[in-house]
Amino acid sequence: MGAAHGTQRRYVAGCRCEECKEAHRVSARDYRERRASGQTRPASVVVIPPAVVSGPLEPGPVEAGVEAEIAGLAEARPGLAQAALSLARLLDNPKAINQKPAAAKVLASLLDKLASASARRRRGNLAVVRTMTEKGGA
Repeated sequence: MGAAHGTQRRYVAGCRCEECKEAHRVSARDYRERRASGQTRPASVVVIPPAVVSGPLEPGPVEAGVEAEIAGLAEARPGLAQAALSLARLLDNPKAINQKPAAAKVLASLLDKLASASARRRRGNLAVVRTMTEKGGA
């Protein structure tokens, strides 16, 4: 049993000491009061994201690198560019350890898509030569 005595979690795990029974009583009473008032979740469940509380943070090393890489590519697919920046922020977040491998994989595929989208917009060398010869160039 990993939870401390005197908690609802420990009671649910099977402990029936007086502290755990009292914690269960309090929890059940709070739940009945919330249910009677139409609420189903406790007010403490609401989480405010850190970015909202502390304001915009300086970009981390991954985010700065992605910004530099997509500087000229963002015009082709602005939505993909913003998604790439969001994933870069996730990779810079030291608390998001479990999500980093998946985010890195998705970020790499997004950067590839952005690069290929901008490459399709560029004209090839043959097209440039053709326009030069049609206009009376060398």
